[in-house]
Amino acid sequence: MTVGRHDNGGARACWAQRGPATGGLIIPGPVGTGRHAGSPARGGMPGESTYGTPSENGMTVEHDAAGSYDVGGSGYHGGSGYGGGAGYDLPERGMPERGRSLIDERTTRCPRCAVVLYGDPRYCDSCGFALQGPPVVNGDSDHLEKDLGRIAGVCDRGVRHATNEDAMGVAEVFGTLIAVVCDGVSTTPGSGEASSAAAATATAILADAVRAHGPGRAVPLGRPADVLEPLEPGDDEGYEDPVTVPAALVGGFGPEEAELALHQAVQAAQDTIAQLSAAEGRMAPSCTIAAAIVSPPTAGGPRTVTIGWVGDSRVYLLGPRWSERLSADDTWAAEAARAGLIPASEAETHRRAHTLTRWLGGDAEDVAPHTAVFPIEAPATVLVCSDGLWNYASRPDVMAAIVNQLPPDAQALDVARHLVEFAVDQGGHDNITVIAARVDR
Repeated sequence: MTVGRHDNGGARACWAQRGPATGGLIIPGPVGTGRHAGSPARGGMPGESTYGTPSENGMTVEHDAAGSYDVGGSGYHGGSGYGGGAGYDLPERGMPERGRSLIDERTTRCPRCAVVLYGDPRYCDSCGFALQGPPVVNGDSDHLEKDLGRIAGVCDRGVRHATNEDAMGVAEVFGTLIAVVCDGVSTTPGSGEASSAAAATATAILADAVRAHGPGRAVPLGRPADVLEPLEPGDDEGYEDPVTVPAALVGGFGPEEAELALHQAVQAAQDTIAQLSAAEGRMAPSCTIAAAIVSPPTAGGPRTVTIGWVGDSRVYLLGPRWSERLSADDTWAAEAARAGLIPASEAETHRRAHTLTRWLGGDAEDVAPHTAVFPIEAPATVLVCSDGLWNYASRPDVMAAIVNQLPPDAQALDVARHLVEFAVDQGGHDNITVIAARVDR
């Protein structure tokens, strides 16, 4: 990300999070001052949560290998409070030797569920993943891919930048999909290291939170008259295939747990990167963060996506009847547009369109994430991306049109690759990170 964080004048718009009483609308708030180097400016109402519908305005710990950081140990203590506060020490750096097993030798975490690995080096004791099977992570710091089937991510250096300061985390735990994207602020030295540290930490904390909560209990969604008992063979002559009753979860990792975990994960990421030293006379290394947790359907409701973000990395939901951007940028221009200070059409073309008002880093004053929960109407695709993609396709309908160039049954990795290739073809002026989660039912 290239961000003008040197602005020292103008106004800052604050905004209130969406809430049930507002029907998912963004409410402009009061106006304050701008931010210049060494004097952070904060957005308006961070940390409030939402359970609404999309509006029109609306791990492994694998990530960018440049300046990689990983979390040693879980850093998470079970219980309702998600209190992992003291466990986020800066891990050791280093790259695993290529061509060996899929165990991440820096963190010994499972490539699928991100659990800390002990014992048998062939399989993950938690999710059963074959650690010596086909690789799910490929590439290097210039182009990294992570493929877990239903969710996959691609992190690419782009064309114009010499290094990749984006990072990502991808994991699946008990059917819950986790996506984290961090975008290093290129005007602050060491931000590639910061984004790697943030993505690794946040992904590990979210995966551990899902695992500590447990998988929940599957129950039938309903009993249509022509549906047989689970796995019961049919009575008709010649019938061979069993029929299963559609199931939902009771007691699984739901939106409330996801929002709480997002707050803990972002704070843990902030605690980790705040320890990185700033160059003399320069601002501290910093990055944005956007995360999405796709939860299985429950007996009381549909599948949901819970999102959290600080900065201008984004989350989109591309559905069968509509497509929406679910996050709102923490930038001077975006907040000014929401407050009515500048036309909405200028939010992405204004000279301060990429001037961050909130970020993670040692000089950040308030890092509580915005959080929101949205139901998912399947089939749908959840996208988490850096501005290296959305700079070329900001509108959700345009993003959906690009994805729809692929066959309907395209895999998540195909979607992520296609969007990265699109951004590169448009010029690739910034690092590009895309995580796609395909929700089929």
